[in-house]
Amino acid sequence: MTIPLEILCLLSPNGFEERFHKHCKTTKTYVEAYEKTEQEYCDYFGKTRYASYDSFRVVMNRKMKQSFKAKK
Repeated sequence: MTIPLEILCLLSPNGFEERFHKHCKTTKTYVEAYEKTEQEYCDYFGKTRYASYDSFRVVMNRKMKQSFKAKK
């Protein structure tokens, strides 16, 4: 089975986040975008990356706070 490059990018936290933002453009809510991204991940790798949308959101918020602190 050949896995497309955009799916392989889901293996990295940044790749998952980028795919999530891509789906944000085509869905009505962040939860839908997350679920669509998570479903792609699950289809190819047989498991979910995050336990829930809330877990994903906590990780995203932590990354944003760290990047703001680094800029100061």
